[in-house]
Amino acid sequence: MFKYTTDDQHPYYFDKKIMDSGQAIRIEFQEEWTKTTVYFNISLVIKNKNKDPYPALEQTGKDGLKGLLWARNKVLEFEKFIREDARYNKSKIIMICRWDDSRRRDAYFYGLSKYGYKYGMLYGSKAILKQI
Repeated sequence: MFKYTTDDQHPYYFDKKIMDSGQAIRIEFQEEWTKTTVYFNISLVIKNKNKDPYPALEQTGKDGLKGLLWARNKVLEFEKFIREDARYNKSKIIMICRWDDSRRRDAYFYGLSKYGYKYGMLYGSKAILKQI
């Protein structure tokens, strides 16, 4: 289940898991509001130890696609979870996925495009988006 917390800038939901390799995987859905729209920026981090600080600055994933499949399932689970929350009933909700390099972009789009995610522009940069 998703936990809700806030840092100095934005509130966010998150979930985490220890993978088979012993690495920690964490997904965050960072919340940002405008007058009628709430944006959730998806952030995925895989680290060698659960105690390591987030976000990761290096590539350390050892579980191959298992981490990405877990993250995709969490994104779909979060879409259902957030639609049931009364705070967001009257707001347009947009999910945002960005990437660090073209390899990740292609993998993220491949995994999410089957569920209604499309390429788009947001704040002057490309992103993978979905309105729920």
